[in-house]
Amino acid sequence: MDNYTIAVIDKTGILNEEDHPVAFGKRIFFNAIKSAGGRIEQVENVSETNQLLFVIIGTLENNDVSSLISEESKITQDKPEGVFYQWRSVADEAALIVGGTDTIGLMYALSELAQRIEDKGLSVLMTLENTVEFPDNHIRGLDKFIKDEKDDSWFFSEDYWQYYIGQLAKNRFNRLTLITGYNDGSKKDFMMPVYPYLLKVPEFENIKPKNSLLKSPKEYLAQLRRIGEICHNYGLEFVFGIWSHGRSDELIMGLPQDPLAYTKYCSNGLRELIRQVPEIDGIQMRVNYESGVGGFGDTAENFWKEIITAVGDGHKERNGKLFVDLRAKGLTVKIREWVLETGMNLSVTSKYSWEGVGLPYHQTEMRKAELAMLDNNDKRQRYGYADFLYKSRDFEYINRLWGIGTMRIFTWADPDYVKRFSHTTSFGGAKGFQVTPPMARKQNDWNLFTNDSLVYYKWEDQRYWAWYELFGRLGYSKNTNPEVWQRTFKKHYGKSYEAVLEAYSAAGKVLPLITSSHLTYHPANYNWAEIESGGALFVSNNASLFHERKERTYQSAEPGDPGLFYSINDYVKDVLANDVKPKINPIQLADLYENFSNKILAALLKVNLEDIPENYKKEFATNKIDLEITAALSAYHSFKIKAATDFAFFQETQEKGYLPSSLKNMEVAKRHWMTIVALTQELYYENPIFLHDNGTWYERLIEIDKDISKLKELIGVSNNLENLSHWDTVKKSTNLGTNNIEVTVPDSASSKNDLIVTFKTNELLQPKEAPKVHYRIANMASGKFKELIMKWDGNNYSTQIPADYLNPEYDLLIYFTSFTEEGHVIIYPGLFHQEVETPYFVVSILD
Repeated sequence: MDNYTIAVIDKTGILNEEDHPVAFGKRIFFNAIKSAGGRIEQVENVSETNQLLFVIIGTLENNDVSSLISEESKITQDKPEGVFYQWRSVADEAALIVGGTDTIGLMYALSELAQRIEDKGLSVLMTLENTVEFPDNHIRGLDKFIKDEKDDSWFFSEDYWQYYIGQLAKNRFNRLTLITGYNDGSKKDFMMPVYPYLLKVPEFENIKPKNSLLKSPKEYLAQLRRIGEICHNYGLEFVFGIWSHGRSDELIMGLPQDPLAYTKYCSNGLRELIRQVPEIDGIQMRVNYESGVGGFGDTAENFWKEIITAVGDGHKERNGKLFVDLRAKGLTVKIREWVLETGMNLSVTSKYSWEGVGLPYHQTEMRKAELAMLDNNDKRQRYGYADFLYKSRDFEYINRLWGIGTMRIFTWADPDYVKRFSHTTSFGGAKGFQVTPPMARKQNDWNLFTNDSLVYYKWEDQRYWAWYELFGRLGYSKNTNPEVWQRTFKKHYGKSYEAVLEAYSAAGKVLPLITSSHLTYHPANYNWAEIESGGALFVSNNASLFHERKERTYQSAEPGDPGLFYSINDYVKDVLANDVKPKINPIQLADLYENFSNKILAALLKVNLEDIPENYKKEFATNKIDLEITAALSAYHSFKIKAATDFAFFQETQEKGYLPSSLKNMEVAKRHWMTIVALTQELYYENPIFLHDNGTWYERLIEIDKDISKLKELIGVSNNLENLSHWDTVKKSTNLGTNNIEVTVPDSASSKNDLIVTFKTNELLQPKEAPKVHYRIANMASGKFKELIMKWDGNNYSTQIPADYLNPEYDLLIYFTSFTEEGHVIIYPGLFHQEVETPYFVVSILD
């Protein structure tokens, strides 16, 4: 279809040159047509053209468009951000209607069609099938942090924001949250509080920064407005995050000493900020003690009442066009009630999986420290959905995927992960998600790469295009056609794109698996999966001083999800007590890591460098290093688990026979860590700092050497040690045993009757293999999953979950366990089931 003229009937009423989401979409679409060799003839109606193809562009707000697609019942105006492509007969001619249920949906439709033309040419317009899309997640947000003045280089850059927000729009993100005051507890943090950096607060006009800044408050305020304006031009909501209301007397002059006066200063400041920045659509705040106000377990409710009142005043002045988003940790019922009394829409946002990226499901159990303090708002609501997902709630719930503790600098792209994640972020009626992208909180005073000749981007964020595309597009709909990301991979990696994608799909599981199974310490500031060893075998050898102070070791580290994963120490104690629980054990975990490592390297071997387009060769060279690092990291953890498990058996039994195997596996683990050190030194800045100094990869190598030396010292000169390695007594189990299992679990059930579930085996199992059903309402604060042993009925195993446990206010979560002959757990549906997105089933309980 090259050189074809395409007739366009534009029903939008929006000029192409305007700053508007539809204009943005049209520009992309028209440019794609022209770049593909086509011409555009804009007409008012079909009679004005004799072209082979004509396209009608518009939204349901246009009566003509609405009339033309009225026979398609799926397309209704009450569903925002909908996308549709529909063929209709207009004046006896076939017309392609490219539309949206609103302006945002139309922008998405035009952008997607432009990308298809870029990939396959103008012929896609003739072969396009009737399509209707709606978002699975109402909120698809991204967090962006301002750390200090060094961020001025991008904060004040028009080019940066046009690129960055435009990218978010193309990928169907619909909210940007710009966050200030995320600090490390210091009283000399930038924009803490934010008000003197932006404006003069009424009644407190003399308060200002002590030091001269490169930019004035007037300039910061103007740029804040400009960022909000650009968001709106691309169809995104603009949320301003104020994460700290604490005092910073070292940096700010004249802050009131009296607590009531300080409260008034902050509330007046927020009220004035809302008035002067009408581009702000919502205010996000953390209300726990980390905000600099209140204490641990003692939220400063009186302070927050005044702050909420200030936001409520802005809501009234804007005729209801302002909402508030409060982080869950420390949030009290009173504060929620005060927000709702103002008439504002309230969103409660909580961490999806700790301060890191875990596997793509809601963890089945809180960690020990949180379970032990369920009466403390800071602990109970520290991460996860806690007790927020009751059906009669009067606020919105949003999941925040906190990437900072896991993904900071390595490129990442796993469609399967994001598909599963997207499915879970509407669980329990949640409205969607916020995600923190790679490079979040990077100190802007060091370059990512050590060698400038390897740089192929203008902005470091551009390196992570696949992460943005996957979380944006699959976040919009888990059923997004794989062609969406495959075409981009093909553009970057040519004929080898499938092999590259295969490598990334395996690598994408590694870091989340580390976080879910081995969370050495919870705060992201002190636990970063890309660089952490997971802890030394001996406390005193830890490279991380924080891990040493907290007496963490590799074998003592608690899983992120202790419901599904064993810690090494707990496993060893249960083996010795002959009381193994139905959890994924270290043998299975080590085999998973080994399998992922092998898959990454095998996929990379399929890549033909000649297939990579010339202008993407630098990109592939650096990304290949990321994949090789991840493969080495996965292999390292496989062997470190083996070493730590045998060492834990030694610690429990004092039998030295476990030590030679521990030493042997530590030496293999060391070789893999040496690979990591060599590869990171080849590519990355030696000491990457993200707010905190987490040390270096090389320092972890020193830690490993110290462990090896200590093991050798313990073994001594003994030559006749009996080999007691646990690894010689068990069989490997990469397969978690979910093949050929069938269960019966209803999608919904009445709360008035016992719930019958079935585990189909068609044969009587050995007593130790008898299945159990595990269940719990969707309330993490209710504790651990309950379990029932299932009974053989002559054909299958079944049991009844008692009606008195079922609560129509909460969904019910269910999974099954059994054991193999070798003693390994079978969890069904399991971690990576092909048809079930989560390792548990969700049953809606009806009244």
